[in-house]
Amino acid sequence: MTLPGGPADKLGNRYETWWTVSALVRMLRGDADALRIEEIGVEKAEFVVTAGARRELHQAKRSHRRGKWSLAALASDGLLQGISDALTGNDDRFVFVSGSDARELADLCEAARDAESTPEFERAFLASRTRKASFKKLCDHWGRCDVSAALDRLRRIEVRTIDERGLEEQTRWEVQALFLADPGRVLSELRAIVNDSVHRTITGEALIEKLAGRGYRRRRLSSPGQARAAVRDATDRYLDAARRRLIRGTLVSRPAAETLLSRLGETATESVLTGKAGAGKTACVVEVAEALRERGSAVLAFRFDHVLSASSAADAGRRLEIEESPVLALAAAAEAAGRPGVLIVDQVDAVSAMSGRSSGAFDVVAELLNEARGVRPRAAVHTVVVCREFDWKNDHRLRRLVPEDAQVQVVAEFTADDVKTILDDAGFDSNRFRERQLKLLRLPQNLSLFLEAGFNASRPPAFGTAKDLFDNYWNEKRRLVE
Repeated sequence: MTLPGGPADKLGNRYETWWTVSALVRMLRGDADALRIEEIGVEKAEFVVTAGARRELHQAKRSHRRGKWSLAALASDGLLQGISDALTGNDDRFVFVSGSDARELADLCEAARDAESTPEFERAFLASRTRKASFKKLCDHWGRCDVSAALDRLRRIEVRTIDERGLEEQTRWEVQALFLADPGRVLSELRAIVNDSVHRTITGEALIEKLAGRGYRRRRLSSPGQARAAVRDATDRYLDAARRRLIRGTLVSRPAAETLLSRLGETATESVLTGKAGAGKTACVVEVAEALRERGSAVLAFRFDHVLSASSAADAGRRLEIEESPVLALAAAAEAAGRPGVLIVDQVDAVSAMSGRSSGAFDVVAELLNEARGVRPRAAVHTVVVCREFDWKNDHRLRRLVPEDAQVQVVAEFTADDVKTILDDAGFDSNRFRERQLKLLRLPQNLSLFLEAGFNASRPPAFGTAKDLFDNYWNEKRRLVE
């Protein structure tokens, strides 16, 4: 992805411009009140952000030629002294961001924030020779300031590492979550605003007004109460339909569900739930969704094959009877609940290459997942993609929907003991089944067919293949209709 076309970047390079644009997006989210680019009298900071009475100075460096920012490199660039000057005699904060790691400085900042007092910092956090040496170098560059003063400044420094591509992608996702217009056009407009606003203060209110005047309409979010109700109702419809397909109407706990639940904590994650056809993936979703709701989390689960004709994420939301994009409603519901939200998209294999469907449906799934990434700065939204194993393994497009480090959880068949327990509870004698039959019934879909196929529990079961089960099942359905 490349930065939209336009005039040359007045801030000096694309990376600095992207970071400034990302700060404008933060302001559009309501996380800041104003931003001034290249404020007069402020050295070593591209811009200053204000949020209430707090001021935050930002410096962005694309990378260092040696791949990392050591304290010596920061000092050579004048940054260390600039940070010290900026944080002396005030309560301001300083953010340094780069594509190259500044591990020495970041380590000292983390240690300073973890220490409860100056004596504890000296005693416990400077026990390491390496950190002690780094701290001494820092104090030397800061004019041999005392420990307490250095500690105070370190606590107000934030070091972030993100490469240019990652910064571009994150900013684009956030813009996509905020506006109905093409994100590339909005980004181009924001870039122009950055280039035209050097030395000027941009307020959030003025920025919203300017974008609206250019025809860029923000997405309309439901109120928290409406969002919670809409998300709950949509998930209820999914769960009600899914429960009707459970074996004997009963939920059988699955290890895959337990493992997936353990990953859905406070920090947003991306997961894939997969398994062979008929393995019980949807039943796992029911178990996960019900457990999450008991925790108080906002959960939005739906089948994508029910919104296949949607032209966009917002259109998919309307088809689910949600006012806006499902992700934006979920984010609002999660914020209202004070808990992470969980988006579960079932039947994603409906858009696989093997399905023969148009790429438009696939693009809507990608848009939903990108929106979830875009809202994470304000609400932790987990995503769970549910997909048939065959499609997941054979369609590279599906695998590109999630990051390479996404957790993939496979739903296994029932164990032999699970099958025997279910058969015995249904009135059958599991000892009368041959080993081959029990193996066939380990696939939940086959077990469900058997129990609904009208087999006589007083006789040895007569079936040998999945086709036998289907034939008996349909014969029983026709008999009941007649």
